[in-house]
Amino acid sequence: MSRSDERWPPVTEATISDLARSSSYDRGQSYYERGAVGEMVRRGKTVRADVEGSQYQPYTVTIEFDDAGVAGTECTCPYDHGGICKHRVAVLLTCLRDPERVDDRPPVSELIEGTSRESLEELLIELAENRPGIAEWIDLRLTSVDATASDTTVSVDIESVRKRANHALPKPGQRGHSDAYAEAERMASELDELIEQARQALDAGDGETAVEILEAVTEVLATNRWPGLLPRDVTKLYETLAALGKTFAEAILLVELSESEREQLEQRLTEWDEQIRHFTGRPTLAVGADAARDGWDDDRLQQALDGSLAAGELDIDEPEYVDGLTTVRLAALERQERTDKYLNLAKAAGKTQLYTEMLARKGEIQAAVDCAIENLSTPQSLLEIAKILRATGNSMAALDVAEHGLAVDGVRKDRLTEWLRDRAASLGEEDLALRAGIVAFEESPSPSTYGSVEELAGDEWESVRSELLASLREQHPTSQQAAEVFLEEDLYDEAIEVADRSGRFRVVETVVEKVTAHRPQWVIRTCKSNAEPIVEQGKHDSYETAVRWLRYAGEAAQEADELDEWHEYVETMREKHYRKYKLRPMLDDLLGEFRSPVDGEVSSDG
Repeated sequence: MSRSDERWPPVTEATISDLARSSSYDRGQSYYERGAVGEMVRRGKTVRADVEGSQYQPYTVTIEFDDAGVAGTECTCPYDHGGICKHRVAVLLTCLRDPERVDDRPPVSELIEGTSRESLEELLIELAENRPGIAEWIDLRLTSVDATASDTTVSVDIESVRKRANHALPKPGQRGHSDAYAEAERMASELDELIEQARQALDAGDGETAVEILEAVTEVLATNRWPGLLPRDVTKLYETLAALGKTFAEAILLVELSESEREQLEQRLTEWDEQIRHFTGRPTLAVGADAARDGWDDDRLQQALDGSLAAGELDIDEPEYVDGLTTVRLAALERQERTDKYLNLAKAAGKTQLYTEMLARKGEIQAAVDCAIENLSTPQSLLEIAKILRATGNSMAALDVAEHGLAVDGVRKDRLTEWLRDRAASLGEEDLALRAGIVAFEESPSPSTYGSVEELAGDEWESVRSELLASLREQHPTSQQAAEVFLEEDLYDEAIEVADRSGRFRVVETVVEKVTAHRPQWVIRTCKSNAEPIVEQGKHDSYETAVRWLRYAGEAAQEADELDEWHEYVETMREKHYRKYKLRPMLDDLLGEFRSPVDGEVSSDG
């Protein structure tokens, strides 16, 4: 996905690295290097691929792209420890480094375009006959919602909604099996579809139907024993349950309810929340109960909506993890297109990010730019405003906001600087693109960000190059990407310093592979120190790794004309650990790979 490849959105190694923890990135790179990524298919902006993992069946990875880069990722593996998993890293690296491996195919919408109704019916029937679960899914889908009744009402079979909600629940007997994670993902996806039906009703102005749908779904969840059947580390399911609470609260705010109806809803939601909390461990539906209790009937709230309160004057206490009532009220106002009320409330509640985003969408461009520059203080918040401005056709204003982010410190600054670099370059703002590129390299040094600066610098490259390398040295980096920059410039001692500081096997190995001919003594010393603890501690599952380090040391010994000493070292290790039956033949084979000069002389004499 190079910048010159217009088939792909702008994604760099720094982007991928930012999405993953360092350990996941390193393992994903290892998966990429050993060819674990299988067939890759791209349809439109979606890439799907199979990746060999620890299970018999490969994991399926889905990557969604948009104009700005990676819009979303999914994997069928159970990983949920922050950032994307190694399988997704491997797929993204393959897209970036080997885009020719991706099989471009037309989206399904294009495939069926122009196909007759009869042919589509035959195809659907054949699919249902070959895959039993499809028939049940079709039955549930066709009896659920009819949004064509009128512009303001949605015809819904609530009993069908209940059936679909029950179908979404995990099946007994899954507990303790690896596919319990798949069950959690399936449950989340099916519930998402039901929540989307409620949103469709809200879009049609039919809040009553939305409430009916959400009541049916929530009651099924709260009155069935499912939490004990699922693992508790599937983020997607938590997000789905949070979306249920938020959508329920929004629907309540958009319908006319009597006082008794509100009291009943508040009580039911509170009781349901207690049941669902057995799984989530935190409030999920409480925001809906708050909406039923408080509605819009509060004097201070009305003052805020009317614009009578100054910025931040409305005291709010938003909970962690889920959206609070103020955020839901803003969503309801946006759905009703009550933009002025939205801006008044966002300003009074101190929701500066949402306030600025609405200014941008409303077309008050200069006000949005000024507000962003004056009030937003993180790279991520400024990037979000810049993206909205660009999406609304205000590219130069977007550059102004993003440029301000160059002087702002915070996490994910590399994403803002790379975005600004590429957008400024595409608009002919070469000086800005170069400045952003330099900061992008300083924030996330890698061969990719380094090469981008070289491309942008042109005749200035030599002086810029010196500045970049000086900056990199001052950072005392420990990353593999930083080591690779030094290696590209044949700065072997600097790369060795990175490896020594890091101590991570993958970083050390990257440097070892490149400096063997230039710094063989360091390679020999380093590889021995990595192999010896594995052998001494009898880590039999890692003997192959130890032998790999010894092989690197042997290659360096050849370069240093010290192969006899290496042979003696490995033979001594073999004799010392002769009882380690798994190790000895591996060392025998390794010694056979390297013929010492003495062996060669004996052979020729013979």
